[in-house]
Amino acid sequence: MAHKKPPKLPESGDAFAVPFDDGRFAVCRVILDATSDEARDWGQPVVFIAGSAWIGTEIPRVDDPALRPILHLNHHLYKNEPNILWVAEEVPGNFVPLGKIEPTVDEKARVRMTFGRWEHVAMQPLLQWRWDHDREAVLADDAVAKKAEAERYTIAQEQRNEYLGRVTLEELRRRRFFPNWTIPLARFTRASRKLMLHAVERLLELGPSAREEARIAILQECIESFNALNDGTGFIETDEREDICAEFEAIVHACGLGAHEDLADRWREW
Repeated sequence: MAHKKPPKLPESGDAFAVPFDDGRFAVCRVILDATSDEARDWGQPVVFIAGSAWIGTEIPRVDDPALRPILHLNHHLYKNEPNILWVAEEVPGNFVPLGKIEPTVDEKARVRMTFGRWEHVAMQPLLQWRWDHDREAVLADDAVAKKAEAERYTIAQEQRNEYLGRVTLEELRRRRFFPNWTIPLARFTRASRKLMLHAVERLLELGPSAREEARIAILQECIESFNALNDGTGFIETDEREDICAEFEAIVHACGLGAHEDLADRWREW
């Protein structure tokens, strides 16, 4: 089997202009590259990036001092959070190389355990600009999107309930858990799949006539193992939390405990 080639990641200080559909540009830059001690702790090639507070109508010069300040986010539910995170992907093809903006010692010290995509950082200057200068239109767009999302949720929930009513442990034993995960590092994805499969196999070993307390003990251990996996790494963010709870809910129903709602919430610490 051919091994997947590691991504070609940029170096510390590399800066890029990010084009928006309205003709404007933002800037992303690398604070720590894959050779840094902090990056090595992740166990695979990653870089720590930041999004500038600058937004403009032309590709900027890399020596423009306005590119250095890191954007802090307060649109929607953000609370003055810096626009920084770790990524493990190559630079998107539409980003324009600008040159070097060497990170400062203070910037290198701002590391936090947040993981995502280049686009997560790249889109924020436009979202923040609209929040600051065109908030009425943003809120109107949000209302339309919320209504559409509610309609999609109703349909999805009907389909979800039908699935939960028929899913079996044997089916879950063959399932590849978290099929859409690309953001968590590979080691977290592998470990998460292993925890789910282990719970399914132990429940199958118990058999359908096992006492409820025995089944609940296995389910509790599964969630507490996710607590331990997340401790000190913080890899479980909003999307991961929702996916884990959804997969766990299927196991709960498959082992005959569907009457217990939100079991994961009893034990989870994320």
